[in-house]
Amino acid sequence: MHPSTIIQLFTIILLILLSAFFSSAETALTTVNKFTLRSMADNGNKRATRVLKLISNSDKLISTILIGNNIVNISASALATTLTTNLFGSKAVGIATGILTILILLFGEITPKTLAQNNSVKMSILYVDVVRFLVYIFTPFVFIINKISHVIFWILRMDTNGSAKSITEDELITMVNVSEEEGVIENKEKEMITNVVDFGDSRVRDIMIPRADVTMVSVTASYDELLKQYMEVPYTRLPVYKDSRDNVIGILHVKDLFFYKATHDINNFDVAKIIREPLYVYEFQKTNDLLTNMKSSSNSIGIVLDEYGVSVGLISMEDLIEEIIGDIKDEYDDAEHNNIVKIDDTHYSIDGGIKLDDLNDALDLDIESEDYDSIGGYIIQLLDHLPSVGDTASDGTISCKVTKLDKKRVSRVLLEILPQPDTDNDDGNA
Repeated sequence: MHPSTIIQLFTIILLILLSAFFSSAETALTTVNKFTLRSMADNGNKRATRVLKLISNSDKLISTILIGNNIVNISASALATTLTTNLFGSKAVGIATGILTILILLFGEITPKTLAQNNSVKMSILYVDVVRFLVYIFTPFVFIINKISHVIFWILRMDTNGSAKSITEDELITMVNVSEEEGVIENKEKEMITNVVDFGDSRVRDIMIPRADVTMVSVTASYDELLKQYMEVPYTRLPVYKDSRDNVIGILHVKDLFFYKATHDINNFDVAKIIREPLYVYEFQKTNDLLTNMKSSSNSIGIVLDEYGVSVGLISMEDLIEEIIGDIKDEYDDAEHNNIVKIDDTHYSIDGGIKLDDLNDALDLDIESEDYDSIGGYIIQLLDHLPSVGDTASDGTISCKVTKLDKKRVSRVLLEILPQPDTDNDDGNA
């Protein structure tokens, strides 16, 4: 065999290997997990830092790799055609082209891309310096090609400036669920992460204590009346109202009450002199914004106002924290005040004030109401009148029986999850 023929054969093999390099580099650098790279970079891996910088300009990176891959593939095809013509004549060119196509597909595309996808981090780290050098070399060509492609995109009215988010909330929740299923994180950790994500979308109204459930004291109350009130409730701070519960003017701390007695004559007691300025909160304010405000101030309780400036509820730092880590039990909590008490697999005793979203999450339900936030309000919607003890309402998926009222407010409900028809069997029998 002539030496030139051997050189041409080795050159073709080299070009196929280069095709494999470009194909694997493309797959590795476009599918690599950025979070893994960021973790490695934070731990001092300089190559990971260079990979992150390289893939940040995806247009330039992809253009460079595609230019290189096309150059080697076209060169291999041209060289194979020349070699075949010299050895076997022009009639064998078609066969040689078919063989070369199979070789490039197997060894220049499919195999390297599969390997790169399964080892994207390792191969990205391995390739980064070589690809960075190629990006530098091909910069003039990439610039021209990108300009031409942008003109084409403009003609086709395609927006190339919008950058897609690296991960959406739904994708994050899916990752967390999969991690919990595979044992990477525990169930409690999954719940906390999910709560943190949901926390950013919550409004104050979603988690506040309604005004009907808030213990308040009048600005005209005497010292002994206030002391008696504090002895009856498990709170250290109480809202103080003037004229009506719609007008909350301050917060009274129990320690201020005791300090007053030590330094003043309680016969001349005036609660207005020792109350603290309240933090007023709009009912539709985002909970994460409120948490930030409370952290930067000395207020741990907020008075929730509606659009007319009327107090509609109360929210505390504890309420916000419980949205993330779950209920915080203390010595005053007992079974009677549990929001949900399981009786059996389909029956539950629930608090009438529990939010529909919380109930849906706890029992995997899908209750929705545009007018009411709580299960008590939902029962009123179904009945279309104020309920009495013993009234039952159903929407086809659940049945709710009012078991306890606090004045006119639904205090306790017996909820039954109703059996649903098997839609799969119905479809199969149709």
